[in-house]
Amino acid sequence: MQLQFESTDIFADIDPRLQRLLERKSRGITIAATTSTEKEEVAVIAKVNNPKEWLSMNEVYPGADLGSTPNGERIVTGRIPVSRIEHIKQSDCVVSLKPAQALKPAININSPATVAIQDLCSQNSLEEQGSGVVVGIIDVGCDFAHKNFRNPDGSTRLLAFWNQDGHSNPKSPYGYGQEYKRDEINQALSASDPYAALGYELEERAHGTHVMDIAVGNGQGSGLSGVAPGADIVFVQLSQNEYTPLIENGEKALESCFGDTVALLEAMRYIFDIAGDRPCVINISLGLYGGPHDGTTLVEQGIDALVSEKPNRAIVIAAGNSYDTGIHASGIVLPNHHFDLQWQIPHRNPRQKEIEIWYDGGDRFQLEIIAPDGSSLGRVDLGENGEVVDSEDNTIIFFTNRYCDPNNGDNVICVFMEPDLPGGIWTLRLHGVHVINGKFHAWIEREDHSQTCFVPPHDNTHTLNTIACGYKSIVVGSYDNTKTNKPLSFFSSSGPTRDGRQKPDFIAPGHHIWAAASRTATQVVRMSGTSMAAPVVTGAIALIFAEALAHNRSLTIEEIRELLAASTQKNFPIHSQPERYGYGAIDLNAAVLAVQDKFTRL
Repeated sequence: MQLQFESTDIFADIDPRLQRLLERKSRGITIAATTSTEKEEVAVIAKVNNPKEWLSMNEVYPGADLGSTPNGERIVTGRIPVSRIEHIKQSDCVVSLKPAQALKPAININSPATVAIQDLCSQNSLEEQGSGVVVGIIDVGCDFAHKNFRNPDGSTRLLAFWNQDGHSNPKSPYGYGQEYKRDEINQALSASDPYAALGYELEERAHGTHVMDIAVGNGQGSGLSGVAPGADIVFVQLSQNEYTPLIENGEKALESCFGDTVALLEAMRYIFDIAGDRPCVINISLGLYGGPHDGTTLVEQGIDALVSEKPNRAIVIAAGNSYDTGIHASGIVLPNHHFDLQWQIPHRNPRQKEIEIWYDGGDRFQLEIIAPDGSSLGRVDLGENGEVVDSEDNTIIFFTNRYCDPNNGDNVICVFMEPDLPGGIWTLRLHGVHVINGKFHAWIEREDHSQTCFVPPHDNTHTLNTIACGYKSIVVGSYDNTKTNKPLSFFSSSGPTRDGRQKPDFIAPGHHIWAAASRTATQVVRMSGTSMAAPVVTGAIALIFAEALAHNRSLTIEEIRELLAASTQKNFPIHSQPERYGYGAIDLNAAVLAVQDKFTRL
């Protein structure tokens, strides 16, 4: 394959993924419509300093307003024409603009003694059982007909269900999908085929059903209850109609995802709006690998804004399952020297691949890409971008070296590789043109079933889920409660954050967990992952909220974190890895007793 480097005319002072989108459009590639966008349109998250001006731009189809950042800017979502990206980014009101990114479940697909969640707590101590609290589940696959999510009279426990894949209508939340309230769900439950009655397609072994049961299942069907069986439920089904292209067996195919980051933020706002003044905790068992890992992504800023808006709110996020995957590397580039990042790509690599490299805003690195045969394919300096094209003038590598991301002031290099490039060891050579700090961190983005990695030895620190580095979220890793020594799950991602904060916050059982199996009404299925650990903590927070509600008290997110930290298991095996264990394993009984004691003393 003959390859050639070319510079581009693409505006370089915008997010690298937006640059790539413009590059694809410049080659005549059609930007397809998705569930929430029209053709040649992109869903975006923006940080704006003047919301009225943002809404007044006729290019903007508005979405959600997530709230204020600490300095008074607003995090918002919307849809904009691809052709107007540069114009909108240059508007005085737009501080930062990012496109939607596809999400994946935080389940370990390779994991083969099991545990039931009800074994982790004594029901005698959980007096309120989550009563009066709303638990939001943002995921894919809601088996509203499973008996674990129904009341004794057969009616639904769901307050609302927003299926983002459903038929859009003028009343759809944010203009897409289909919303079902309690009465509509109950009507569907009376039909012989409730899924068909609701117009909802549900697969077996659905991730969302399993997650929901761990947090709030009542055991009415399976006999195994979740952590907060008395809570009410709001479920948002993220769209699976957002696709990424890949090549399998020489044929073009499509790979579905679990929604995207824009839809995720809109789902969170929707759930909190449904909850109103009631205490509410949201579970997110989804994520990605890339990003700055310092809490500054617009998703994380949106989460922090939502949780800070009022008390009695919490958002729980799975830490991720990438500890042992080799997707992180770090190092120091010295002045007038270079550092070689070696990226191992198999000879059959049917999926698109991408890498992010974050480094200090005071440094200036030059990126050089070297093919497996040792040939240099070109260089880009800070503030530039470039592409590698084949003999038919198709862009097969697009790379950009962006100066000063507006959210953290750091520089970021992104490399996007199309499928079926030559396999072998590719080298990303970082040249130290002007160096003050020199340190960098790099992440390979998630590629399910064909994950590429850096050449060993691997640096397994800093492997947290992309959106799990915020300041206000509660982040959960996984351990195996079926073993007497309670080992940390081999896949459970590690902190710290890139800016040195301790994450994850806690660990919980996530290995070999039995919970509801979709389309069975009464059966359960076993799954492993931090996806399963997060809803344990979600349910625990629902229990804490319920106890506070019984005492007519409210709790801030800081108080919730303190109560959980104070109730970590004292008899848990001693550990010396706070970057993986956080404060430790939560003790559900101790957490509830702590809040009871807190308000009794008051």
